[in-house]
Amino acid sequence: MPPRLSPLQKQMLCFVLGPLACFLIKDLPPAAGMAPEGMACLAGCVWLMIWWVTEVFSMPVTSIMSIPIFGLLGVLPPAKVFAALGTPPMMLVFGATIIVGLWKESNFIERYAYWCFNLPIVKGSSARLLFVFIMGVGIMSAIAPNVPLAILFVSIAVTIGRACKLAPRSNLMRALCVFSAIAPAVGGAATPLGGAPNMIVIALIATTLHYDISFWEWSALGIPLVLAGLVLIFFICGLVLPLRGEERRLPVPEEYLKSKLRELGPVTRYEHIAMAVMGVALLLWCFGPQLARLAGWEAGSRILTAPVVAVFMGAAAFLIPLRKDGESGRIVFAMNWEQAAKHIGWAFLIIQIGTITFGDVLLQGGLDKWAADHIQKMAGDLSGAWVWFIFVVLTGLASQIVTNLALAALVLPIMASLALSYGFHPVAACLSVGFACNVATMFPFSSVTVAAAMMGAGEYLRPNDFILTGLLTSLCISILGFLVCCFLGPALLPAWSGV
Repeated sequence: MPPRLSPLQKQMLCFVLGPLACFLIKDLPPAAGMAPEGMACLAGCVWLMIWWVTEVFSMPVTSIMSIPIFGLLGVLPPAKVFAALGTPPMMLVFGATIIVGLWKESNFIERYAYWCFNLPIVKGSSARLLFVFIMGVGIMSAIAPNVPLAILFVSIAVTIGRACKLAPRSNLMRALCVFSAIAPAVGGAATPLGGAPNMIVIALIATTLHYDISFWEWSALGIPLVLAGLVLIFFICGLVLPLRGEERRLPVPEEYLKSKLRELGPVTRYEHIAMAVMGVALLLWCFGPQLARLAGWEAGSRILTAPVVAVFMGAAAFLIPLRKDGESGRIVFAMNWEQAAKHIGWAFLIIQIGTITFGDVLLQGGLDKWAADHIQKMAGDLSGAWVWFIFVVLTGLASQIVTNLALAALVLPIMASLALSYGFHPVAACLSVGFACNVATMFPFSSVTVAAAMMGAGEYLRPNDFILTGLLTSLCISILGFLVCCFLGPALLPAWSGV
């Protein structure tokens, strides 16, 4: 039996494997259908993909490496990469994370969590608590980043378990901890603000199909998918982690949950401000252009795009007076830069640069069309609908082992080419693939929410708790995503012109 490699040896081997594979590939003659620089583009993408998958460096660091790697290969000048910093998807993330930071600074997220537990519908039932828990986490993840939510809700679950002295292998506790990771991953597909791959998907659709998806268009498909998906996952977990005997009755005293809510006191002015800022942002994200047209403000229908609204409402948080400082006599505003800097998704912004660049290079080298041609040949006489379905399911399964941001950058251009070749709706097809990329729920190395839950759950969770539940979740969401986009997509995305 060969000796096992140490973690350091594995890291060094993968570190060398990336550039080695790159330089072995780049000088090969381009395959039929590729652009002349196709192999150099493929070589750079392989290098990045190896480092992404094997996690030689953290995801943001590998994303930064795309700048020198593609510059060294001569396939994408650094100036074009830097230009991505000012793109609309970047500004949407920048502004939205400031707004979510306002929720966290005001403690509104914590109040929301305990409010869910105290709903009358729970009434001592463990199953109803689990249902409220998964729906509460999933719905909130539609408008808040999923990783902080996974950390918040798993800490709430563990606090309840330890306070009530629940057994470490209690199925109730295992289910709560599993939901803390899976519900944010699934719920993140509901709106562009939720899942980490969403902005990548929007940016790549704009690049490949010249179509800008609005907040409303995404949500009109994502919300029904997520609501149906969360209900399905609730029943899946009931089969995998069934409640037995005494576990069916809620072991958490109602008074404990009420006391946690009482400790927060009355809703503060700070929380009201946080709710108001998010409420106005959501209103404008959904109906901004329509409201502008109703008011006769034609310029507003073009200005009130999701990125502009995000930046505007994020900036508004710096201007809203909160209180007067007792010592200095100066006004304290709802948000200051030090607070905002803690919550802005800097790492994700950097990751976006790498993944958008990755997609641009795939397109430049013609790799998307080359891969689509080969898939068509393998598909043979299969109809376009079956090709679409199989590709979405395979993407969902691949998201369990490949980081979903990198996967989105890889599969979106291929899906767009397949759709144009087979004649099904390309924007709807790309959205279904984007939804499938969100459901990385089996392993901590491919899912940040699973890793966050694993780190926070302590004795209440083991890695194998996610394997079967995550696999079934991936299959269900992929199939649901295909059905929603196939049947509702063409009606809800009529503006695509086929350019």
